[in-house]
Amino acid sequence: MRVENLNREAVPIVVVLVSYRRMAQVRPILLRTLAALFVSVLGIFAIPSTAQAENLITQPGAHNEYAFEIEPQLVLRTSAPYYRGYYDDYRGRYRGYGGWAGVGPGVRVNIPFMHNGPISEINNNIGISFGASTTFHGYRGYGAMVLNLPVAFQWNFYFTDIISVLGEAGLNTPLTFTRGYTGFSVEPLIQGGGRFQFGKVGILVRVGWPLLSVGANIQF
Repeated sequence: MRVENLNREAVPIVVVLVSYRRMAQVRPILLRTLAALFVSVLGIFAIPSTAQAENLITQPGAHNEYAFEIEPQLVLRTSAPYYRGYYDDYRGRYRGYGGWAGVGPGVRVNIPFMHNGPISEINNNIGISFGASTTFHGYRGYGAMVLNLPVAFQWNFYFTDIISVLGEAGLNTPLTFTRGYTGFSVEPLIQGGGRFQFGKVGILVRVGWPLLSVGANIQF
């Protein structure tokens, strides 16, 4: 009877421990989702505050005409690249989603396919965005360098002379270099952001997965 009672008392403890470990794995996903929602809500409330500026979203083509855009940036990679079912250091020393976040410099080039479109009734354009960034990662004395090579379609929506928002979807092919190992993988790239343009120069902020960035943008 004592053994049975002991087992019954141990079951809730085991359930709690399992639940805690699962929550620890899911927590980074929830945090990033909440952050993206928070930024989106801020954007929704920020647009009405620009009422003093002319609303250009319903005026097709009412934005800068540029052949390409260069964007030097600071990049945050939220985790190490995917490898063998884990986000890890490629050697099994640390396994778990959200480990090995890293930061470093990068550059993106954005080339529009058309001055206005694909929706002809609103102020928008679509193009391709590609570039490279180097992020430096460390965990418990181990280090790695990741060369990120993103390629994505970029869709821009222009609300005023200054404010526009964008969405991007594509692929990233990170190359990871660590002691005695070089890794290659392919992963989805989903990003959204805002551009604050002052003539041909501005600031561009992106949030998403697996890369976040902030940088200047120069249009030519």
